[in-house]
Amino acid sequence: KMLRTIRTVIVDEIHAMLRDKRGSHLALSLERLEALAGPYQRIGLSATQKPLADVGRFLVGAGRDCALVDAGHLRALDLAIETPASPLEHVCSHEQWDVIYGRLATLIEEHRTTLVFVNTRKMAERLSARLAERLGQDTVTCHHGSLARARRLDAEERLKTGQLRALVATASLELGIDIGDVDLAIQVGATRSIATFLQRMGRAGHGPSRVPKGRMFPLTIDELAEAEALLIAVGRKVLDRTPIPRAPLDILAQQVVAACVPERWSERDLFDCVSRAWPYRNLTRDDFDAVVGLHTQGRHALLHRDGVHGRLRATKRARIPAITSGGAIPDTGDYQVLLEPDGTHVGALNEDFAIESQRGDIVQLGAHSWRILRIEPGVVRVAD
Repeated sequence: KMLRTIRTVIVDEIHAMLRDKRGSHLALSLERLEALAGPYQRIGLSATQKPLADVGRFLVGAGRDCALVDAGHLRALDLAIETPASPLEHVCSHEQWDVIYGRLATLIEEHRTTLVFVNTRKMAERLSARLAERLGQDTVTCHHGSLARARRLDAEERLKTGQLRALVATASLELGIDIGDVDLAIQVGATRSIATFLQRMGRAGHGPSRVPKGRMFPLTIDELAEAEALLIAVGRKVLDRTPIPRAPLDILAQQVVAACVPERWSERDLFDCVSRAWPYRNLTRDDFDAVVGLHTQGRHALLHRDGVHGRLRATKRARIPAITSGGAIPDTGDYQVLLEPDGTHVGALNEDFAIESQRGDIVQLGAHSWRILRIEPGVVRVAD
């Protein structure tokens, strides 16, 4: 009811959605929204998309025109590679790590606010802990998706207000989040993507006439070669090609059920609707019928099919799966970490790690260490 009045949809950082099944899910959702609300304006934004025409076609769907506005993806950048005095090898040694920690601490002290990007949660926690030992526990912390939302927001707010000198983050702070005034962006390790590198370095130097400043710390000889290639690509204004998602039938199966929960659909109309989504523009009727057939057979069917009139409607039991099972991000069996005695949510631990842990073990989550008090089904109780 609320969405029937939609007139404009803005998809920010659209390149991030196109890489996987989330893009197919988004494309189908946009077509279902048009079926609900009527024609609306679609606006896609990103500083790192290539080729622009393909991204435009994905946004508007099959059979529609799209106006392209290309403002370029680069402004002036101050980029450089940092390497330790000793030659890099195929594995980063402890001695080289000590040099890297020291150089990172120096750069952070030379700037007011620094954002350090790493590729894994484990690296974020280790790096923030080592930097905190050198710079002070209250001046450095980390940010990643496994931390409790309250702790992530607290870290962002402390960075904005100048209480933090450095924040070590994974991709959780890569795209378009307002993180305040950042002087320096650092990438530790390889990014595997030109677009990812540009997005991360672009977190620094926000403001008119300001120049983003970024430094790369390759950890191995292979990453050094990749870092050189990245800087060459940036200098030539070259971008990775943005991958356009295929037509995954599992995503289509989700959306067909979700579409039929609030209203009945003609099979022909539903097929036409999903076929307008760019990834599904070449969807065959046989594949569509097979997806529908999957949900209409057996006593656990989610759809009723009127074969005479060619209409579909959801069964009563389809409502909960439509709400709880949608999306393209797989569920993980994470254990919630709760701080005793008040039960404050600290974050999450991987299921395998939690099961193999024992009472008394020390684990690191965020920039802090926690002692495991007991392990319950789905919950790890800890003390600071």
